Amino acid sequence: MKILHMKHKKDVQELVKLSLIIILAVQFCLIMYSNLTMIEKNLDCDTGKLFNHIAEIWRQKQLLLPNWDYLTTLEWDCSSLFALPFYVLTGDIILSFGMANILCLGGFLYIVFYLFKGEDALYPLLCANLLIIPYRVGMLDYYNMLFFGGAQYIIKASLPLILIGIIIRTEYLSTVGGMSVRKWKNIIPQKTDVSDWIISVVYLALVLLTSISSGPYVIVCGLFPACAVYIGYKFWRWEKVPFYTIILMIMTVILALTGWKVNEIIMDGARGNNMNFCSVYQLLGNVASCFFGMFELFGGATENTMLPILSVAGIQLLAKCGLVLIMLVAGVAMLVQWKKEVSLKAEIGQSIEKNQLRPFLLISVFVWNLFILNVTNTRGGSSTYEYRYHLIGMLPLLCATVIFILRSIQSFRRKQQQICLYCGGILFLLLLCLTSYKDLYSREEQNGQLKEFCAYVKDFDVEYIYLFEGSNDVDMCRVIDETSTYICLLDTGRTWAYDYYKQYVDGPVQTENVIVAVDIEKYSFGDTFEYAGYELEKFDSVAKWELYVFKEP
Repeated sequence: MKILHMKHKKDVQELVKLSLIIILAVQFCLIMYSNLTMIEKNLDCDTGKLFNHIAEIWRQKQLLLPNWDYLTTLEWDCSSLFALPFYVLTGDIILSFGMANILCLGGFLYIVFYLFKGEDALYPLLCANLLIIPYRVGMLDYYNMLFFGGAQYIIKASLPLILIGIIIRTEYLSTVGGMSVRKWKNIIPQKTDVSDWIISVVYLALVLLTSISSGPYVIVCGLFPACAVYIGYKFWRWEKVPFYTIILMIMTVILALTGWKVNEIIMDGARGNNMNFCSVYQLLGNVASCFFGMFELFGGATENTMLPILSVAGIQLLAKCGLVLIMLVAGVAMLVQWKKEVSLKAEIGQSIEKNQLRPFLLISVFVWNLFILNVTNTRGGSSTYEYRYHLIGMLPLLCATVIFILRSIQSFRRKQQQICLYCGGILFLLLLCLTSYKDLYSREEQNGQLKEFCAYVKDFDVEYIYLFEGSNDVDMCRVIDETSTYICLLDTGRTWAYDYYKQYVDGPVQTENVIVAVDIEKYSFGDTFEYAGYELEKFDSVAKWELYVFKEP
């Protein structure tokens, strides 16, 4: 009877795994299709800056562009460098980034499966499915930051997961694999396979890359807590750290410092280097904004006060809000549980280490990153928070939550497991997937008028096309129309550019062989208007823009 019970349980688990594989494959195809077909109509000013930067690198045949004004980072630690060779081959920067994002998605899934190497396949399958859902779509939102557009956070958010995966794998090989951590001749763990070498080399390369591009941000917020907690854990248990892990951490520090120095030389420091403490008077509001930012990151918060709870959108909001609550509760519960476990004697430490070290390191990244965000002034222009900064901590927390849920369910009776995991869990996952992808694929064209404008003015034989107070539109115009030069014109009588050539930052205005476009939804100047001592005359209009030229004196 017991054998039949175990066989039935195994059969049901295999059915669940098959279901998760199918859902993961469908999600991969949907993300792939969106990247190949939907980036152009969802173009925003941030991705416009990035796309134009990478296209300009190929046009000038230089990785470091002379006289380029780097705004926040060098923009290397995202899908940009993967998009560059595709751009060389296709000549289409939007398609190139779409293909690069698909490549990064495949790498990200590999990282998730490596993180859970040695565990039951149920763990990485459920975790991967939850991680790649497009919870929120838009500029600086979850989906865009990880798997769409420029994927600006895909490397930043992946590095802590890679490091923890390597640490756990080395711990396992150093004990179960039969290696003594005391002998220098056994620096390389026994039974190390090709995937271990690949992931270690990729990790160190990405540490250097992100340090050169973004300074110490990822190392301080994502890698430091995992290393510090791991060393503290080994010290508490009075156990030797494997030499392979020691070398990895030393190389991490060396490469991080090297990259940071290179970043300082190239662009005089990335924007993330300038984080400041918030004042004691701002602290309470900052903590509240940070808390709600976690919900907003996953689409679990709204500013719409007229959203019915029982509508499809309302149920979707509740589901995403519930997911974040589950993550936070799971994190607290696992910390309490680990505190009890860590006090046990060293002779039973092997089983505890294998089962508990992985989630504890994952949670440590979340706790440290949350602390940093609570005490620093990083709210920017958001009323709630610059919630993308939570990605480095929330992704590890979601991985730890999967571990907590699956281990908790294993202690249930067979019927309870079927109800909780095989029915409730799969249905909840499908609810998140269906509603999120519905939102993604129901998005309409975001830049129809801008494309009409570019298609019309590109035929004018002028040197510059000025957009009056239109810096965001300029960034997208440069991608839509690569044949013309679009520059933002300020009302102060100077030009302006973000993440572009320095000569256009507070530069002089040219009055001959140029067009000035004014957005009539923002300004109404009539047929003529005075500007910086010049008179401009309207000669045409297209979409929502009126076109002017400088009158001859």
